[in-house]
Amino acid sequence: MLTRIEIDGFKTFDQFTLDVRPFSAVVGPNASGKSNLFDALKFLSFLAQQDIRTAMQNLRGEPEELFRRTETGTATEMRFAVEVLLDASGVDAFGTRYGIKAQRLRYELGLSMKSDTRGQPRGIFVTHETCRPIAKKDDKAPLIKSARVQYSKRTNPFISMKEAGGGEPTAFEIRQDGPAGDTGATKRGRPVTLPAIEASRTALSTITTAEFPHLYALRDLFVSTRFLEINPQAARKASDRFELKNLRPDASNLAAVLANLKSETSTDLRPDGVISDISIDLASLIPSVRSVKVYNDSNVKEYSFSINTSNNLIFSSRVISDGTLRLLALLTILDDPARKGILCFEEPENGVHEGRIPALVAFLRSAVSTSATIGEEPLFQVLVNTHSPAVMAALDNAEIVAADSVSVVDPKTRSKVVKTRMRTGILSDKLSLDPETDLTRREVENLLRRQTEEA
Repeated sequence: MLTRIEIDGFKTFDQFTLDVRPFSAVVGPNASGKSNLFDALKFLSFLAQQDIRTAMQNLRGEPEELFRRTETGTATEMRFAVEVLLDASGVDAFGTRYGIKAQRLRYELGLSMKSDTRGQPRGIFVTHETCRPIAKKDDKAPLIKSARVQYSKRTNPFISMKEAGGGEPTAFEIRQDGPAGDTGATKRGRPVTLPAIEASRTALSTITTAEFPHLYALRDLFVSTRFLEINPQAARKASDRFELKNLRPDASNLAAVLANLKSETSTDLRPDGVISDISIDLASLIPSVRSVKVYNDSNVKEYSFSINTSNNLIFSSRVISDGTLRLLALLTILDDPARKGILCFEEPENGVHEGRIPALVAFLRSAVSTSATIGEEPLFQVLVNTHSPAVMAALDNAEIVAADSVSVVDPKTRSKVVKTRMRTGILSDKLSLDPETDLTRREVENLLRRQTEEA
């Protein structure tokens, strides 16, 4: 679970900081930076799995366009920092169970675009990467005050960098902290060293086992982050039996995910398993729906599904409305008993009747899990972005993050620059408001009405 993100030099972000809650909604007009925030999180997710070049190619725009641009030129560096709350335990990709002694971590990453002798870009490299535990005395996140969190007395970072003269990185140092065999002790000794001179991928992306449990858990949080941008046309299609069992961003494997959920949760008393819960929740949002039917017969090579209505009609996925498909895909994630990590959902209002939005927001809110102790359900966080007044009206004050673009004067060049600003803390009872930190619901409503010419 993310509790804080800091961004500098990426797209429209300049010395940007944002504290987020288990359920937060970024509210603002088009071109205010809402999608750019999701792009930053998506970039971190890709960087935890891939080299920098591949990660950048998976984002919107050319690599150079991802660096902040102003009237005076393009930045050559971008920096990110996140503070996270990790689950107290987990299982790695090879079935090894691990425990987490320091559930609060801060991860920092810096990338630099370097040029050749002619001034032409020749590559983008890691220039800074650290990961360290957050001590209890230094933990300022509002969420943490009410959570049961394990802290470690450890002071050594899990990832650090060795530098040569002039601050040029020469090596990553990754410290082992996993269990040493059957003794129950923790591995100690010299850190693993990787060369960092013009590194084309992050040290975190090399972590694949519970030999490094804290770093593995951090990487797993990035990797398991879902970015849901449902494409109803793709969601209608049947799925073959070898499809992914986790929902794709466009929901193109929805049939396979539904079939897998039915198979994994089916019991003698509940032959449809969690599909029954999905049916009930979908019916509460769309009264005409009675149930969801999943077809996963072993004699059929593809999975498919249909909707049964209250007047006993059956509609195949080919003719289900776009709004119904969007809600079904979302509930497939929210009702999954194994859900974990972070869900980033773009514009939940798309294709949904305005009268159903309060119930939809309630489902998103109730799906969040903030318990971090061993043996309890995994942490699950929901972040959405929206420009819908109806969605904003259904949100609690503390859940709103107001996004807009503001013009400021660069103190070095004295030129005007535009950057993304996001503010939390809707207030109504203060006589004096700080425009940089405080705002009212009326101000956010005005933001949604504002027309902007920013691209």
